Amino acid sequence: MSKVRKSRVLVIGGTRGAGLLIARLLHQRGYQVRVLARNLAAAAAELGHSFEVVAGDLTKAETLPAAVADVDHIIFTAGAPSGRYAPERLVKATDYQGVVDTLAAARRAGFHGRFVYLNSIGIGTSSLAGTLINLLKRNTLVWRRRVEDDIRASDLDYTIIRVGFLLNRPAGERAVVVGQDALPLAPRNRIARADVADAFVEAMEHPHASRTTFEIVWGKGARQGSWNSLLDRLRPDPR
Repeated sequence: MSKVRKSRVLVIGGTRGAGLLIARLLHQRGYQVRVLARNLAAAAAELGHSFEVVAGDLTKAETLPAAVADVDHIIFTAGAPSGRYAPERLVKATDYQGVVDTLAAARRAGFHGRFVYLNSIGIGTSSLAGTLINLLKRNTLVWRRRVEDDIRASDLDYTIIRVGFLLNRPAGERAVVVGQDALPLAPRNRIARADVADAFVEAMEHPHASRTTFEIVWGKGARQGSWNSLLDRLRPDPR
């Protein structure tokens, strides 16, 4: 009996941070993984030969059709670099227009899978941390809030996952809260990048995660319950 082909997943942002962990976890679970990269040599050295690395740049829409062709799902974690100043021109081109152009390329390619987008908590709730991040990465939360509307209006199946402050910690150390409230961006609302990777891989094909927006942060105590049970509680976004 022939084996069932695992889905091919395009990871945009898969060369660093949470996106890199997502790409590696997908590969561990048997998915075919394609990663968009501006520097092919550096990406191939980081990922290894088991990954399909395609050349592309979010700020150059003409490079995206080849990346989205013949994929079953798209995971988008890219954004303007964190931890240093980014002008609004770069923030808009990456955090907003790059997403819009990817959605357009996917529609033209006849994409019928799920578009899973990594966003930040706090995009709709004022906080000191949000104000500081908008000053450092000029209005990134404003553009990221706007792009959610474009994702919902795209007619594609989607999942938007807003994450707390990201830490380099192993997965499974703490309880995870999956909620659909508007949490503020604050140091107390944090989560491990490895837990985020788990959430993306689990949500990508979970039926109750379809057309939903939800937030994930650490809760109190040890991990309890499966991702499946957490995602089963999600409610679709209002139409």
